[in-house]
Amino acid sequence: MRLIDEKGKLFGLINVLDLFLILLALLVVGGLTYKLLLPRSSVAPTKVTFVVRVPAVPPETARMVQVGDRMVAGAEYTGVKVIDVKVEPALTTETNSQGQKVLARDPYFKDVIVTLQGETPLTSAAIRMGNQEIRAGREYYVKSLTYELKGTIIKVSLEPAPDKPRS
Repeated sequence: MRLIDEKGKLFGLINVLDLFLILLALLVVGGLTYKLLLPRSSVAPTKVTFVVRVPAVPPETARMVQVGDRMVAGAEYTGVKVIDVKVEPALTTETNSQGQKVLARDPYFKDVIVTLQGETPLTSAAIRMGNQEIRAGREYYVKSLTYELKGTIIKVSLEPAPDKPRS
């Protein structure tokens, strides 16, 4: 008995082309089932709260930053929102009459302290939200639909802490 007979049937039972198509269909169905039924990432999202200081902003621009504003990355909204805004006179350095540098408040420009919050799964040693790395001391662009300000992250807190299990 030959493997493929003169009619092109495998073991005299099924056409080789039909067998190939059946196997291809089974592979596609199996692949889709695997992808759809596979559990998503087992890492629970962590709530990230961080504070950004934006120095020396004109008062008109400082007033634009409002609680509830959603941050933008590229042309997409991110999961980061403004939860608190503080505006105070900007800090500057001036020279006093003895020639020493002293810290002073600018009568016009404002420092904007923005508290932002969002959730992200921590799957590596870097916190990334809206295509920006979140780490104290790094620059951060506070960017919404109507404004874009450049500041420095001064504080980062995580809930729950990454090394502590959820209760």
